[in-house]
This record gives sequence, structure tokens and C-alpha cells, in this order.
Amino acid sequence: MRIWAYILALAFLFPLRLSGVEKPNIIYILADDLGYGDLACYGNKLHKTPNIDRLANRGVMMTDFHASPWCAPSRRALMTGCHPNRPWGKGFSKLASSQTIAEMLKSNHYQTAIIGKWHLEMGKGLHPLDQGFDYWFGTRGSNDWDGPRPNYSSFKNAPESEWKTPYYINRNRAGIIKQSEITGTYTEKAIEFIEEHSKRPFFLYLAHNMPHVPVFASKPFQGKSLNGVYGDVIEELDWSTGEVLKSVQNLGIEERTIIIFTSDNGPWKMFREFGGFSSPLRGEKSTTWEGGERVPCIMYWPGVIKPYINDGFMMNYDWYATFASLTHSRLMSGEAIDSIDMSEALLQGKPSHRRHHVFYQRQAMAYRKGDFKIHFYTRDRTRDPISGKQEPSIKQTPPLLFNLKHDVAENVNVAHQYPQLVDQLTKEFEMAKKAIQNWEKF
Repeated sequence: MRIWAYILALAFLFPLRLSGVEKPNIIYILADDLGYGDLACYGNKLHKTPNIDRLANRGVMMTDFHASPWCAPSRRALMTGCHPNRPWGKGFSKLASSQTIAEMLKSNHYQTAIIGKWHLEMGKGLHPLDQGFDYWFGTRGSNDWDGPRPNYSSFKNAPESEWKTPYYINRNRAGIIKQSEITGTYTEKAIEFIEEHSKRPFFLYLAHNMPHVPVFASKPFQGKSLNGVYGDVIEELDWSTGEVLKSVQNLGIEERTIIIFTSDNGPWKMFREFGGFSSPLRGEKSTTWEGGERVPCIMYWPGVIKPYINDGFMMNYDWYATFASLTHSRLMSGEAIDSIDMSEALLQGKPSHRRHHVFYQRQAMAYRKGDFKIHFYTRDRTRDPISGKQEPSIKQTPPLLFNLKHDVAENVNVAHQYPQLVDQLTKEFEMAKKAIQNWEKF
């Protein structure tokens, strides 16, 4: 038995040693508001996503990957390797002086680009070109910022022409981008960047605006899915992913290119047919139920990764230290203090080192440690989708406790079975909140 275990271990590790890739390219594809249950490989029966499914079938498909439940904090965590709700200072001064993933990779001679949504302010030191990116084509924020009142009625009835979303090329506002052309245009720009920089290491951050409301698909995809316009948009995102993969394959750089596909947070189900699926999870975007922040995540690296399903706990800000390890980049002292290197967990199947996280939505709401998650405040949605009126979070006294290993849908409160654990997690929650606010490790 011992010898077979040794042989299996060697088989798992051999592709990594064989690759010899010192500086792999990284393509990080981020959908906006795509839910855990929106992809066929994650169980969706209405959306056809063959290209993303192919990545999942040939790579690592993660089932316990998390982000912040809201757009901007999620991106802040990804870029900095820090908990999304640390105090970032007036005008995000702390963010402006932090080393982003792009800056880290750029210092290691990577070409860097963001194609898509930035959503991290554009004041002094905060523009993408000040944060380590060599090139930017995209929008400053979500595609509902410039148009009718963002509510269900507008998303249902307002014509595409009323949504006047500006786009930028580097530091210049370049015009208005049509909603139905966003995904296709980003795909073209992404492929142009890949082709231009295929001879040297590059980092491409492809941050889609879709399927954030309002949702519009281009003509070739309109009416093609079994789920109306939302399904059409998902299937166009799948096409886009396939085109990016095809370009990498045609250039012969597939085995030295890491492709990540994921989402910034859960789906905005409150907008009915214009929102996605979080099933089998409870909750949606802006909630700290699992459906608000547990999202699909796939890592594809042929010749290096053996296909498997990874159920280890990982946060999106763990990519920072992981990319530093995989690219042999220097992680500067004092930066990315919350990021954990997951390279061994992902490439070798070792257990995740992540044990805990504090979940916020405007305030600290919940805390996870291992398989247990405790909720001190809960909410079911952002606001009333018709009137736009904000809805408060509800304090849970006593707090709710769930065992995610046996109840990922968070249906059965087991707090009464574990009173000592509730007390322990409550104390840890308070200590972790203080550490986050004081910029200390927790």
C-alpha cells in the first residue's frame, strides 16, 4: 500500500515538475454577479456552457470558493490580497499606496492589462494605470450607472439606447458602449492583447460587466437559451471564454497559461428573470448567506493540473499569494497580509490552509471557522427591487449556527446543539473584527 501511495503522489506531482514554467501567463476571467448555480458544470439545466464546462472537466473545479458579496469590496480584496473590509482610508488612500496583483507581476516583468470593469475609484493613484496595469479598455463601474433609475421596472422596460455606459481607453473617455456589444468587444480586445504579448509573460484581467443588470446579449445569442435574456447573456460569456481559450491554443501557449474563471459575488435574484441562480445555496448578492459569496471558480492549466474537484475553503484574496508563488514573484513585506498561498492545495490536492473568514455587508455579519458558520446579522436582499428602498439587516439573538459540511443550504440551525462552540465563535468573531479594523492579522 505504501509503495502505491508513493507512485500516486509522484503521478500527481510529475506534470508540475515537467512543465518547467517559471513565469506562466495568467488570464483571470471575472463575471459580474454570476451565481454558483449559473453554469452547467455546477448543475444548471437551462444554460449551455460547453466551453466553461471544458475548463472544469480538464482543470480544478472548486466547490468552496468565496468572494465578498458586493462588487467593489470583492475587487479590492482580489487586487490587494487583503480582507475586503479593512479600513482603506479617505479616498481609498490605503488602496492607492498598496501593491496590487498587477504591480507585483509587473515588477516581475509581466505585461499587464485590464479589459473590462474597474470599479475601484479613479482618483489620485487609483486609476488602473496607476495600479500596475499597462493597458485598460473598459468601464469605470457597473453598466447600470449611466441610465434610467436602476430598478426592476427599468431593467424590464427601458430600451438599450437609454443605458449610456461610457468606456475608457487608458486615461481617456472614448465614448458610449452599447450594452449588447460589451461582451463581444471585451473578447476582441482580450484576444488582441493575448496575440500581441504571447512571446513574453502576461497578466490579463478580463472583468466582464455581464450578467450584472441591465442584461443584454448580442444578436447572435438573442433568444438562443432556455432562460430568456439572462440565459442568452450567460451563453455569450461562455462563447467569450471559448474564444479566449482558442486564441491561447492557436498561439501554442496553452501549457504555459493559467486560466481562471470565476465571479465577483453571487447573483442578484431580487431582479427576478434578470438575475441568476445560487442553488443549492441560500441567499443572493448583498447577503452573507452562502449564495451571496460562494461562487463558481475553475482553474485550468493543462499539462500541470490533473483534473479534479477541489472542496477546500478558499477566498478570492488568496489568489494574490498563490500567483506570487506560481510566478516566482516577490511578495513585499506588509502587503497582502490576509492572502494564503493555495498553490499546493490546487496543484497537489493538499488540504486548504484557510480556516476562517469574517463576512461583511456594510457591517460584520457572519463568521466561518472550518465547517461551521455563525450568523449574527442576516438579510435576504439589498433593497426593495421596485421602490429601491434600503432594507435593514436583522440581528439574530441568539446567533444562528450552521454546519456547512452537512448543510450547505443553511437550512438547519444547530446552535442549540453546540452552545460552547457558539460562545467560542462569538469571541473569535469579536477579536477578528478588531484585528481587521486595526490592520492586524486575524
